Order: sequence, then structure tokens, then C-alpha cells
Amino acid sequence: MRNALLVPTDFSENAWTALNYAVHLAERFQWNIQVLHVYQSFGNILASAEFNDAVSLHSHDEAEKQMADLNEKIKKHFPDASISTACMAGSLNDVIQEMILNSPIQFIVMGTKGASGLKHVALGSNTYEVIQHSPIGVLAVPDTYQQFKLQKLGLLTNFKPVELELLSEFTQRTSTSFDLALLHVSEGNAFPSQEDVLFWQDQILKTFELNQVTYHSKEMVNRLDVSEPITKCVDQLIDEEEIDLLLVSFTRKSFFRRLFSRSLPKALAHHMKVPTYFSALEK
Repeated sequence: MRNALLVPTDFSENAWTALNYAVHLAERFQWNIQVLHVYQSFGNILASAEFNDAVSLHSHDEAEKQMADLNEKIKKHFPDASISTACMAGSLNDVIQEMILNSPIQFIVMGTKGASGLKHVALGSNTYEVIQHSPIGVLAVPDTYQQFKLQKLGLLTNFKPVELELLSEFTQRTSTSFDLALLHVSEGNAFPSQEDVLFWQDQILKTFELNQVTYHSKEMVNRLDVSEPITKCVDQLIDEEEIDLLLVSFTRKSFFRRLFSRSLPKALAHHMKVPTYFSALEK
């Protein structure tokens, strides 16, 4: 059985953008694609069994109709891609967890969307929830993304061993034929020494057969007359170094409490520069 990408869909344009990205990624590494729509069948404990059965049937029929339309669109735009589709009832996270256990899924690829009343939800509610709970990496694709390119990776670094695990996880599933830019944001004049930077670059070069490894940093400024939060610094680094895909490792507790409580969720939800790969590797 060939390796696969799992692409959850809600039939939105954002989900279609993610599928476009997944098709190009799968073509590059000869993977299959599994497109999944998960719907919930709402019932009322005070209603009759006949009523609840009718509601459930309507949810199923509507999901299948939308998936049939999507299949026609897939055949038109990607006639040569190996894509299977499925509609399943239940909880999105539960269904994904079960599929991961039973299929050789490499990544989950999902689209992002701007806030439509979801001011405090990063990446759109479904993508945010999957990132929080997924046992494998989630690749979030910005809704404005258009042309596939994957040559230069950016790795947010604080010089921690878990970052090597993240890089290993990604390159073992794809390739080491990438350029890698280490991206570091300094706070409060806490700059790493040149010796530490050179040691870290050397460690990565010895561990991975990458094309090249470079280091780039910015200082986060927080003054009354200047405001450069961490997200703005990261965006600048991405632009300056022409990053194609950003790698981010996190702990489920610290990352979502500390970073997502600051300005990062809004930046990711509305201004994500490039596809971003999230993986929870620290326990």
C-alpha cells in the first residue's frame, strides 16, 4: 500500500486550495491522497426515532451529494492523480485518529481561513482542533496560496534537540534535497553566541544530507514607538529568505497557551505567509 496524504474537506474554497497543494506534494513523492469529509448527525433525545433517523439520513445524503460534486471537480482538474474520497459520520478528530491507525498516512493537509466571527480561533476551527490532537504532523496551507514550490524549508529554532526530531520526521517522509534556513527571533537582547550558532549548523549538516543550512535572526522590538511582535519578525524572515514551507515544533501545553494567546493566531489565521508544518514532538 502506497503512502498517502489525508486531506479533510468541508467543501470550501480553502479546502480546495489545500487539496491543490496536496496533489502537487503527492505527485512529487508518489503518494496517494485520501480526501475525507466528516459530518455529524444531529438528533434530539426528545424527538421520535423516526425523526432522528430522517435527520441522520438527510445529513448523509447531503454529504454524499457534495462529495459527488467534488469528485467531478477532481476528475476535471486532476485526472491523473490517485485520489480516493469518503464521507463518514462522527467526530473529525476521532475519525482521523482511526484512519491514521489503519492507513500509511504521512501528513494531514488542511486549509486555513480568515475569521468569520472566530476571532480567537487560530487557522479556522477544524484545522486548529486537528493540530491540537493529531499524532502526526499537520500541514496548514494558507487560503491565498497559489503556486506550489518546495525547495527551501524554514525551521523556527531555539537551538533545542526537539527541532532535530522535527526535521527528521519531515525529511524521512519526504527528502533531504532541500535548502534549510534556521530562523531565530531574539527577545530582550538575548542573542545566541556565534559559537552556538555555528555548532548548531554543524550538528544539522552532520545529521542530515541537506543541500545547505543557513542561519538568520531578527530581534523582536517592543517599545512605545515601535512594535514588532514575534509574528511580524517571522513574516519578515520568511519574506527575506524566500521560504517555501515553515516547520514548527511545539508542546501542546506551552505552544497553544503561550504563543496562541498572543498575536500568533491572528497572524496565522489571516496572514499566513507560506504552508506551515506543525508537529507536537515534545511530551
